[in-house]
Amino acid sequence: MKSESVKTWIDGIKPEHSIMAQKVDSLIKELIPDIQFTTKWHKPSQPLGVPFYGLTDKGWMIAMWSFKNEFAVGFIAGTLLDPEPPVTKMSGPWNRNSDYKARRIDIKNESEFDEELIRTWIEQANELPGWSKIE
Repeated sequence: MKSESVKTWIDGIKPEHSIMAQKVDSLIKELIPDIQFTTKWHKPSQPLGVPFYGLTDKGWMIAMWSFKNEFAVGFIAGTLLDPEPPVTKMSGPWNRNSDYKARRIDIKNESEFDEELIRTWIEQANELPGWSKIE
């Protein structure tokens, strides 16, 4: 599954977030060539949905959000990453696993965007478990 809805999401969010989202999208596709991606959870408050990335044998591993004041990248097995992403308040069905919990990083502007750190987390996420099934 390689959905055009992720490109639509990137093109449809705030321009300052779109720049960072494009960088993350490119990094994921570079580092995990077999990655599958789509948007999920379309609702009135998020009509474009939430982009998810994963592998068919693992499930969903990475997601992105564009909030009012920040862009965010989340990792399903975030508590297993080194260093662990700082944001712990992540509600959702992926946080029901007792072995690991999701974590994310919120980035307020492009000057806070640490490409090397995000690259490291993507590489690590590729070796860790995911959530749910990709169908």
